[in-house]
Formats: sequence, structure tokens, C-alpha cells
Amino acid sequence: MPLHMPPGLPSHHVQLSFCVTQFLEKDPSLATDIILGLLRFWPVTHSRKEVMYLNEMEELLELTRPQEFAQVITPLFKQIAKCVASPHFQVAERALFFWNNEY
Repeated sequence: MPLHMPPGLPSHHVQLSFCVTQFLEKDPSLATDIILGLLRFWPVTHSRKEVMYLNEMEELLELTRPQEFAQVITPLFKQIAKCVASPHFQVAERALFFWNNEY
């Protein structure tokens, strides 16, 4: 997850997200570690990065099994709640889209 930290993340985020998704498809038991890692490095002041993280999180949650999801549910929804309350409309709007999914 340290590759999510550099300032130039927007230029390679799509490729990085694809690699993380492929990694999770190969070994679904690592979903807890990957999701908690993303939550640990969650951007605080960069709204564009926050939207990218939300997009990536949604992709990861689609691949996450129920037993792994149960382990990350509390920290995940605390972060989503912070995003919903964000003063930046794109972050709040993207976080609200999580309620449209069926997981």
C-alpha cells in the first residue's frame, strides 16, 4: 500500500488499482490486509485522491468475501461516514454511491 502515498499517484492510480485488484482476485484471503492498508493511508486533504480511493475501495469490496468483509466493516464505515460528511461535494457524492451496491 505504500505506492498509494506518492504525490504523483493520480498519474498511475488506474494501473496500481488494477494490480491490487488482480492480486486480490488471486488470493481473496488478503482482502482484510489490503482494505485496512488503504484505510491507513487514506488522504485527508486531497479530495481528488479521496475520490480515487473510494473508487478503488468499491472495486475491492466487490471481490471481498463475507468473512473478510465482517473484519473490516467498522473501520470501513467510519471512513465512509467521514467521506459522506466531507465539505467537498465530489467526495460526499462518491461515498453516497456506496449505498447503491449490493454487498
